[in-house]
Amino acid sequence: MRSFILGVVAAGGIMMVGGCNGPTKAGKEARTQANDRMNLVSAQVSYDQARQLYETGQFERAERELTVAINRFAKAPEYHLLHGRIKLETHNLEAALACFHTALEIKPDYAQAHYFIGIVNQRWSDDDASYQAYHRAFEIEPTNGQYLLAAAESLIALNQLDEAQNLIESKLGYFEHNGALRQLQGQIAMLQGDPRKAADIYGQARLLNPDDDMLLEELMWSQYAAGLYGQAHESVQRLELRSKTERTDLTHLKARCLTMMNRTTEARELYLSLTRLSPSDVELWCELAAIAWELGDYRRVAQASVEVIALAPDRFEGYMFRGINERQKGNLTAAVGFFRQAAERSQTNAMPHLLLGQACEEAGEREAALLAYNDGLAAEPQSTEAAELLRRWNEGQRITSVPNE
Repeated sequence: MRSFILGVVAAGGIMMVGGCNGPTKAGKEARTQANDRMNLVSAQVSYDQARQLYETGQFERAERELTVAINRFAKAPEYHLLHGRIKLETHNLEAALACFHTALEIKPDYAQAHYFIGIVNQRWSDDDASYQAYHRAFEIEPTNGQYLLAAAESLIALNQLDEAQNLIESKLGYFEHNGALRQLQGQIAMLQGDPRKAADIYGQARLLNPDDDMLLEELMWSQYAAGLYGQAHESVQRLELRSKTERTDLTHLKARCLTMMNRTTEARELYLSLTRLSPSDVELWCELAAIAWELGDYRRVAQASVEVIALAPDRFEGYMFRGINERQKGNLTAAVGFFRQAAERSQTNAMPHLLLGQACEEAGEREAALLAYNDGLAAEPQSTEAAELLRRWNEGQRITSVPNE
């Protein structure tokens, strides 16, 4: 009986299986959707792991995990974006660009993909293509200041300074608290040759980013270039207080500021300290000689002139200061010789020619003096000192001194 029942059930089962028409279309779609969901979940896990590995600099492992994610679900643009960023970090620019373009094929208005395409083109020094990509990213996300900065910087690289300035100014109403944009405006003003405007803009940026030392340094240099020596001196002192190491460049600028503020005695002490720290720096010795000359410290003038001639025999300053020292000692013939050597080495500075002319005049060499004055004006046509000396000469006046530059 039991065998009969089992036989009937088995036969019925066979009939049932044989009579089944298979899954319906709706069933197949449901199964596909379920598989897609499973693949997406699995892909997202691999993507998250890849992103964490990328952020810790483990690029090879990150790429392996990301490849798994893309193989399971290739329709996510952020996967291809991360893949491109990994390629970018490993300096495979062509592969990176291909990944970013794949992301855009999936999502054409993907601002980050456009931004990173801009970075690739910037690495290739294609500033025009870089600007187009950055600007497109900003068009898509007009609240992203980073994209605006990148676009403006590309315009600067293209030497389109007015366009860069206009682009930033047109958006300042929205980004009024963005110190980086103000800082970039200051950099543009410096490039446009307007350090006073730059100093004002940097000052505004400092109100937004008071702890940014790089911004303070840019402010300092703009103040010096604008002739705001007192303000530049204050900025130097602030930077020195915040610097963890001794910076001779700041000390040098402080000395220059003190010189321009007529605090020459203080400046001389700084220059003496700097020349001990950097005895091979020609500029320091030249500036020390000029300060010493103004102070009447001819011992320092002589010392500095010897150092400059030894370090830079092709420059005019060493011979000029040596001539100044010899002239002060009354060695007129030696002074003329040194001034002549200085003039021979000076093509764009009038001073050694004017000093030579004065020494020649004192030595009774009037034709040589006139020639030297004319050479001075030819070397530096805008020199008011050279023009004034020639005027006085033509009026028959004796030249007794040369104005200090």
